[in-house]
Amino acid sequence: MTAIHTDLAAEPGGGGSRESRRWWAVLALLLASFMDLLDGTIVNVAIPSLQRDLGTSNSDAQWVASGYALAFALVLITGSRLGDIFGRKNLFLIGVAGFVVTSALCGAAQGPGMLIAARVLQGAVAALMVPQVLSTLMATFPPKQGAMVAGMFGGVSGLAVVSGPLLGALLIKADLLGLEWRTIFLVNVPVGIATLIVAALFVQNTKSEHAQRVDVLGSALVTVAMLLLMFPLLKGRDLGWPVWTYVSMAMSVPMLALFAYVQIRKGRAHRSPLVEMSLFRKGPFNGGLIIGFLFFAGLIGFFFVFMLYLQIGRGFTVLHAGLTALPWSLGMAIGSAVSGAVLAPRLGRKLLSIGALVMAVAFTSLSLTLHYQGTSATSWQLLPSLLLAGLGMGAVVSTLFSIVLAAVEPREIGSASGLLNAVTQVGASAGVAILGVVLFSLLGSQSTDMADRAAPRLRAELSAAHVPGPVQDQVIAKFRSCYHDRMAANDQSVAPAGCGGAEPGDGESAPPQQVSKEVTEALEHAGATTNGKNFTLALERSLWGTAGAMVLVFFLSFILPPRARSWG
Repeated sequence: MTAIHTDLAAEPGGGGSRESRRWWAVLALLLASFMDLLDGTIVNVAIPSLQRDLGTSNSDAQWVASGYALAFALVLITGSRLGDIFGRKNLFLIGVAGFVVTSALCGAAQGPGMLIAARVLQGAVAALMVPQVLSTLMATFPPKQGAMVAGMFGGVSGLAVVSGPLLGALLIKADLLGLEWRTIFLVNVPVGIATLIVAALFVQNTKSEHAQRVDVLGSALVTVAMLLLMFPLLKGRDLGWPVWTYVSMAMSVPMLALFAYVQIRKGRAHRSPLVEMSLFRKGPFNGGLIIGFLFFAGLIGFFFVFMLYLQIGRGFTVLHAGLTALPWSLGMAIGSAVSGAVLAPRLGRKLLSIGALVMAVAFTSLSLTLHYQGTSATSWQLLPSLLLAGLGMGAVVSTLFSIVLAAVEPREIGSASGLLNAVTQVGASAGVAILGVVLFSLLGSQSTDMADRAAPRLRAELSAAHVPGPVQDQVIAKFRSCYHDRMAANDQSVAPAGCGGAEPGDGESAPPQQVSKEVTEALEHAGATTNGKNFTLALERSLWGTAGAMVLVFFLSFILPPRARSWG
């Protein structure tokens, strides 16, 4: 992961101009990057479908969404080093082939365990594929076009992130061959095969110009450190946050310190450290890593909880949920195109600052919309905030990678790009874990109060059905306890054992069959209303965290280099 060197021993693809071959190579590289990032978000819209079909709990859903990103982050730096040693095209082809196979395994999963395992493997092989993309792009284009290349990579990355919900919704709604959610994974098979063929023909092989070795110890230490941090975040709530979860997270700090010590020693001995530790002596680059973590944590975490809110809280169909997120995608496409072509060369770092501030305003606006509109908020009322967030995101992703990489020396670009990608993926995984914990915890803690708010209307409907007063008390008490138990459970879609039918009593106090039907209808109405209000309030509160993350990105952006570097 040092300087980029291109092996030009062969002219891949046979005839045709060099320029044509180069753009075919770019297509394959960016398509692979698009597939990777798309798979990080497309699954969010499929979670309710997964829960119905496979019986996944909330914890399982978090693992399906974040296990991919976690495995990706754990293997990414090592994958980048392997590309330096054995050739980036070679690792890229292996990664794409593995991605095709694991996508097929995801689509064929017969239970939550198999799906989670396949997703983790998918993230691991993607980590062999993706780090080769940016380095190979840098070698494919002349050095002076380095900023343009980084902008292209960032634009495609952002577009993949925000288009996931809509593409996922369309695939699930189409229900090809009755496969429903499975199509979001199986679509990678033909696309991946096409990418594999084009890459084999047109992508040139690149590797480090200096001899490298695999840093086995460094890879092991950073993997253990990340697992110590992330596993408790994903499982802690389900287990009731036992002491070992806090100990595990605390132990990740000395483990990372040990990793840093080993890397410093290897660097001084010129023994091919996994990470060039000289990078951490550069304040602007360190700031860029924090920015990448915060930005993708807030972004991916938001999409995870937002899709749950739309489908489970508000009862939107999968297509309705996907279309609701469409303004964000449109804003991202417009913002990225305008920023990359017009604004980035003029504004440089200022564009990233503006984009982060716009996203903070957008998240705040969305939270206020939910506060004042509540469960009556329509997709049209959410549109302005989502469109504004997309525009801000387009400004950030079109400049983020090029500005952060401007803080490093040319010999460090390989290590820096691998580390930056790894940190953003850890951020994505952490965002799903943290915002998921926040959302589910809020749903449980707010549930009793929400049920109490619904009690007067429920009592009025029971009175209209001529249900006796003592029976009303029983029904309302049962509704209150059952709703709390369901929201505090690992899987809110499954009724707890104590929440059987709504039978109000026995003997003479039991209402006739018609009244029982009306009681059931009243309970269903109260449950739907309460659930909508509970999810709305939980999302409203969660959004302040994402807005805060973007505010931090805004302030941290001022320590970055003012402009992208021309590597010539």
